[in-house]
Amino acid sequence: MTAAQIIPLYAGSIASGALVTLRATILGTLIALGLGLLGAAARHGGRGPVAWAAQAYVELVRGTPQILQVFIVFFGLSQFRVNLTPGQAALVWLSLYGGAYATEILRAGLQSVERGQHEAAAALGLPSWRALLRVIVPQAVTVVLPALTSFLVLQLKAASLLFTIGVAGIMYQAQLGVNTTTHPGVLYLMAAAAFLILNVPLTRLGVYLERRAAAYR
Repeated sequence: MTAAQIIPLYAGSIASGALVTLRATILGTLIALGLGLLGAAARHGGRGPVAWAAQAYVELVRGTPQILQVFIVFFGLSQFRVNLTPGQAALVWLSLYGGAYATEILRAGLQSVERGQHEAAAALGLPSWRALLRVIVPQAVTVVLPALTSFLVLQLKAASLLFTIGVAGIMYQAQLGVNTTTHPGVLYLMAAAAFLILNVPLTRLGVYLERRAAAYR
């Protein structure tokens, strides 16, 4: 089989893997942003057990290798009779891994909001949680949109590790082809092209959202 024959033969499976990768990334990132908001609020609020727990969570995720975290979620939890499918483990890991980085991004956004905004919300009689969601967070998000865009791209690239636990994403499909062909380089280039096709629109979307947000600052 020649290199030219490989592309049409495996294009469908790579495209299928791209959909799996994109779906896992989007779902994992949405949950990660929710965890990040909770973590950022806890750390932004000051001291206490909740703030310390949030900081420990961030340091644990940032201080350990990604592949080790994937294996702990998929293989390690099974020792405690928590048996996850590859897809479930992928969602759990992307959520927890991304949540730690989202915590720091959103915390920086919260800290960028002027203290006067907090005082104004309190003067209006808004409860602290409502002031956070309706006044502080919208302003913080406009500040960190560029970082959030980069975060989404990093989540997508992190999803490439999920082939190690059997998630049928881009790298999984490429590796299947590598095992049956004498031109592995072509398949890896196809996988790289698939990631680029997914990443470029996300980057452009981030630029568009950043410009839109800047218009309302």
